[in-house]
Amino acid sequence: MDDVLSGSDKSRVPEEAASRDMQVALDSKAPDSSLPPNRHDLAAMLEDAGTTVLSSTPLRVDTNPPTIAVPPPTDSSAATMVSGAETVFSTSPVRATVPQKNPNNPFASGILLEIGTTLGGRYEILELLGQGGMGAVYKAADREVDRIVAVKVIRPEMASNPEILARFKQELVLSSKVTDRNVIRIYDLGEAQGVKFITMEYMEGDNLHKILKERGKLEVSEAVEIMEQVASGLAAAHREGIIHRDLKPANIMRDKSGRVVVMDFGLARTFSGDGMTQTGMMLGTMEYMSPEQAQGMEVKASSDIFTVGLILYELLTGITPFHAETAIASLLMRTQKRAAPLVDVDRNIPGTLSNIVAKCLEKEPAKRYQSADDLDADLRVWQGKSTVGRTISAPAARRDRRIPTLPWLRAGVAGVLIAAIAGGSAWYFIGKRKAAGTSTAHGPVSVLIGDFANHTGDSVLDNTLEPMLGVAMEGASFINVYSRGDARKFAKKLPNPTDVLDEQSSRLVAMNQGVNAIITGDISRRGEQYDISAIALDTVSGNVLAKADVTVADKQQILSELPKLAIPIRQALGDTTPASVQFDKVSGGFTAKSLEAVHYDSLGVEQQFAGKFQEAFNSFKKSAEEDPQFARAYTGMAAMSQNLGRTADAVKYMELAMQNKDRMTERELYRNQGLYYLTTGESKNCIDQYTQLVTRYPADRVGWNNLANCYTQLRNAPKALEAARHAVEIVPKGVGQRLNLAFIAAFAGDFSTGEKEARAALDISPTSAQGQLVLAEAQTGKSQIDAAANSYRQLEKTGAPGASTAADGLADLAAYQGNYAEAARILTQGAATDAAAKDTDSAARKYAALANIEELQGHQPAALTDMAKALAASQSLQIQMLAGTLYVEAGDLAKAQKAAASLAAQKSTEPQAYGKILQGLIALKRKDSKAAIAQIIAANGLLDTWIGHFELGRAYLEAGAFQEASAEFDLCLKRRGEAIELFDDNVPTYAYFPQVYYYQGRARQGMKNAAYSDSYKNYLSTRGASSDDPLALEVRRLVGQ
Repeated sequence: MDDVLSGSDKSRVPEEAASRDMQVALDSKAPDSSLPPNRHDLAAMLEDAGTTVLSSTPLRVDTNPPTIAVPPPTDSSAATMVSGAETVFSTSPVRATVPQKNPNNPFASGILLEIGTTLGGRYEILELLGQGGMGAVYKAADREVDRIVAVKVIRPEMASNPEILARFKQELVLSSKVTDRNVIRIYDLGEAQGVKFITMEYMEGDNLHKILKERGKLEVSEAVEIMEQVASGLAAAHREGIIHRDLKPANIMRDKSGRVVVMDFGLARTFSGDGMTQTGMMLGTMEYMSPEQAQGMEVKASSDIFTVGLILYELLTGITPFHAETAIASLLMRTQKRAAPLVDVDRNIPGTLSNIVAKCLEKEPAKRYQSADDLDADLRVWQGKSTVGRTISAPAARRDRRIPTLPWLRAGVAGVLIAAIAGGSAWYFIGKRKAAGTSTAHGPVSVLIGDFANHTGDSVLDNTLEPMLGVAMEGASFINVYSRGDARKFAKKLPNPTDVLDEQSSRLVAMNQGVNAIITGDISRRGEQYDISAIALDTVSGNVLAKADVTVADKQQILSELPKLAIPIRQALGDTTPASVQFDKVSGGFTAKSLEAVHYDSLGVEQQFAGKFQEAFNSFKKSAEEDPQFARAYTGMAAMSQNLGRTADAVKYMELAMQNKDRMTERELYRNQGLYYLTTGESKNCIDQYTQLVTRYPADRVGWNNLANCYTQLRNAPKALEAARHAVEIVPKGVGQRLNLAFIAAFAGDFSTGEKEARAALDISPTSAQGQLVLAEAQTGKSQIDAAANSYRQLEKTGAPGASTAADGLADLAAYQGNYAEAARILTQGAATDAAAKDTDSAARKYAALANIEELQGHQPAALTDMAKALAASQSLQIQMLAGTLYVEAGDLAKAQKAAASLAAQKSTEPQAYGKILQGLIALKRKDSKAAIAQIIAANGLLDTWIGHFELGRAYLEAGAFQEASAEFDLCLKRRGEAIELFDDNVPTYAYFPQVYYYQGRARQGMKNAAYSDSYKNYLSTRGASSDDPLALEVRRLVGQ
């Protein structure tokens, strides 16, 4: 079963990568191939192609020569190759093939420069030190300053590649920032006769690769001396904000005097992110990667420290701590378990030194040394060079939380290799839990169900088998079926784009997304009988994990017999539940009355992922017409209603879905009950249902995602963030989950994280409308107004719903700055466009915002006219609340009372809380501040909203309780993130925020606190330039401007 909810996960804007605001049936599609006779081993293909640079979207492999499992072509010394090629050194001249001389241009060969020639009229080429796939390194005499240098030359055909050239330049830019004796010095970047080159310090000596190859391992004191200098060099780089990311023995050199230097910063990046890659991309050399680097996650200084630990371990023992047959298998080991302590490998190694290395090799970055300075300090203490260290201690004994070995891993196949190829993890954060429905504890396993080839000629069987098989697979609590809609989007970004999920494209997508296994199959017909077959493959190796075949007597038995297809596959993945129990647990999901109902349901999911919400709704409706008791059809209709802004319809369809609980699996039941409460706003019940779901099914990304939304409805930001992070950990490249985290972070006031996560989502799905909205909201919170406006303009380009939301955002920015005329112009135009498109809810929100702007300027008749238009278009709780507030300000307390009563009569807490707030404002208007305060406090007890604290502060202010008022406004400032969307409904509302400064200034002034002027100045910093804002005129008078 698949999902992507984002209950309040931003639903109305169509989400490129599946933020469907509600859970519907597993998406699917059908046609295509049977199994090819010879499968390619993708892992071998990738290793053969080289693994220094590997991108995630689309899956790409650098074609440079490999840096692992292949020794450098020469012994060496002197300088390092362009990153991506082998790092080579030479203690003696390399015998080079001398090119045919071109009398017109001695550099015409572009790479094998002739000995004795002069490059750029300055560098005399003395000897070739080494060469690789991207360039060569020469020893040269710099005639201008009379010194020997190393010259790194890039091949002309490589120099024409912008990415490679940028990386080449980056080595100079980043390396030149670091001036430390343990970092190679880079002198200059030049170009002469069409040859691009870098000049750098020349050293006589050997690299660690050569030393290890010759000696096997080193004496303890010698190894520590080398790595202490490496740590010192890295510390210097880290202090400049530079992470190396490709540290390895070949990039560390020791000269004849014992000086050690770190080289080759071609893959380095800065902490601020201005490097050559983005989160989700895996770069480096596989044998020396940290676990987080292998998973394509964000890397910090602690990633380099893990690599230092790997190299020191190898220097001391002659072996790597995660030795395996292949580099990919080695990566798998380091993501699963800890390295064996050095003292267990060699009892002669001191325990304290073993502890230092163990601390470097902790799987979790937070448990390692947090800076190279700390590591260097402890190594110096061990050497006796210093008495001040960073507390060397043995790692606390703890139970190994590695996920139990899966059956196919016991056979030597890297079946759960979640990120060795392209980042992302579907299992690592949960560890061992006892899960309902599975007889043994098991780590989560992700599965992508590809398209089943339909050989029957019956189109009803297209888009039909795959989602039902997904339901059966997710009967195992540890199995998580990857979104086929997302998979199809990624398939379109492969080097050979396709919208068909056949075996090859499914494996590439699964590898890219860190999915453990894929399932493909076919269906054919023999007379009245149907033969269905399925095969499960390990994503990385392509090895067969399980095969299954089912023959049914006629078409109508397909649904009831399909669960049997999942039984051997679930068992192969590690499910020990008896077959009969497996069948019983998923039988509810297979009680549709017809294949046609399932077909239309699956078609609706496909359309939903394409952003065609109305078409999807129509398909789900046809599904319900085929089978009026098919719960999945109603959840789909509810989801699309929510996406189309028809909230009342969404609730209605969820109620219809819940009338058919007996037609759901246990997992579906928890999901749908939680979704029902999320839709109706019953947040506490929502939390209860989703908590039960993730307890029983800890790998369920729907549960974690929607649990985050339930906590957001309750304004419990810490819990919401915790759950949202769990969802992202399960699906690191799930755009819906990452956008949910981005919004919740911004809503919690962490605008920087909100911006970062929104950008990460846009990196995965650049056309994501929701990504642009959340990015704009985070930028607004950071007062980056121009950047936010640009993000809203990008949102405009995503289609009509995006353009409508962009108008809300641009008007909000204008109103935030006090430019009310411009805001009114945008809203008036936008409301007319929405009304013409029959998007009444969107038009209503614009009319309500326009009414607020008119009221702020004292134009009450115009404000009331606009609000009447809003109420005529929508009776949503947001419109009723805003209307009630306006009626209070206008003195029409009868209408305000009616709005309050309507809200209070609803069954969920949010409208009830708004009803009490309105009652408080009515009391305040009647000069009964005591009753007002009591009502609003009661409202905040129901639901702790930003609006409630703002209005409570105003009530205290009117009562002369300045201390209490100031405390409420301080709280509003602290919780400013909630002001980006006061109603959590995709409509930006940050224009409400500046008024907090005005009222805080009044409270402080009443307290005789001199800081009141600071509050007023803060107001003017936002709206001081406004000629539309009467409040700005008053504030300028108060501060004497």
